[in-house]
Amino acid sequence: MPHQANRREFLSRSGLALAGLSTSGLMSAQLPAAEETAPFHFLHLTDMHVQPELRATEGWRQCIAKVNSLSPRPDFIITGGDLIMDALAVDADRIEQQWSLFDTGMKELEIPAYHVVGNHDVGGWSSKGTLSRDDRYYGKRVFADRYGDGKTYRSFDHKGWHFILLDSIGQATDSPDYIGHIDEAQLDWLKRDLEATGKATPIVIVTHIPFYSAMHQMLSGPTKPIPPSALVTNVFEFRKLLQQHNVKLVLSGHGHVRERIELVGITHIQSGAVCGMWWKGPVFGDAEAFGVVTCHRDSFDYRFQDFDWNAKG
Repeated sequence: MPHQANRREFLSRSGLALAGLSTSGLMSAQLPAAEETAPFHFLHLTDMHVQPELRATEGWRQCIAKVNSLSPRPDFIITGGDLIMDALAVDADRIEQQWSLFDTGMKELEIPAYHVVGNHDVGGWSSKGTLSRDDRYYGKRVFADRYGDGKTYRSFDHKGWHFILLDSIGQATDSPDYIGHIDEAQLDWLKRDLEATGKATPIVIVTHIPFYSAMHQMLSGPTKPIPPSALVTNVFEFRKLLQQHNVKLVLSGHGHVRERIELVGITHIQSGAVCGMWWKGPVFGDAEAFGVVTCHRDSFDYRFQDFDWNAKG
C-alpha cells in the first residue's frame, strides 16, 4: 500500500498523528481548547474513475497537484468512492491495472487520506460480471484491504468533529447487481458509534450513493420511479436516528452532479465528480472539481474547487 506508507511517513514528520486523527473513530488525542475550536479545512474528492484511457491518470495527478498547492493546507482528504473506472464488469487484470493507476496519484499526495467505497470499486457485482465469488478481486475485498484498513466503513474524530465513512453499496437479493443500501450490521455499528459520539459533537457523514437527490426528477420527470442503484434505498429506516444527533453535513458522489439539499437541519451535498463526465468534459457546464469544507466550532462552509483540467487538451 504505497500511499498509506507515505501517509505514515508524513504523519511522523509533521506531528499530525498527535492532532487527533483516529481511524478507529471512538477516541482522539486531547487537544488544547483553542485548537479544538479553531477552523480547519478538509477536502471531498469523489468519482475519480481512474483508468488508462482519456488521459485519466494525468487528470488525477493534476488534481492531486492542485490539492498539494492549496493554502491554507487542508488537514486531510476524504475520497467519496468510484476511485477507479470500473471493477463491476471487468477481469482481475483490468481491476489491478486501474488500482495501480489510482495509486500513482496517491503516492504524490502530501496530506492524509481516508477512503469511501463506491459501486465501481466493487468487483463483479453486475449481471455482466466475469469474476467468480472466490476470486480475490470479487466484491469489496481489494478496497477493504488496500484502502480501508481492512474495513468498508469506519469513523474518526478530528478537532472536535466526528466523521463517519459509510459503505452504501448493497447487493440485490434477486440478481448480482449492486443497489444503494446500508446493511443491518453496519446500521448496528452506526447506532453504537453515534451513541458513543453523543448529541453535541458536530458530525459529517460521507456516503458514495446519496441519501436524497433531485437529479432524476430533473432528468426524467418527477413521477418516474428512481432505480434502487441511484439512492440509498433504506435511508427512511434510519433518518430519525441521524436527526437525534448533531449531524451537520452528508457528503456524497455517484451522480456526477453538483447538488445541495437542506432537510430537517441537515445539509446534503453531492460534490460532482473529479472526472466530470468520465474524463470527457464538464457536467451540465460544471468543471471537473472537488469540495473544500471549512469546519468551525459548530458550523461549516463549503465551496467547489476546480483544478484547471481540459479534457480536450
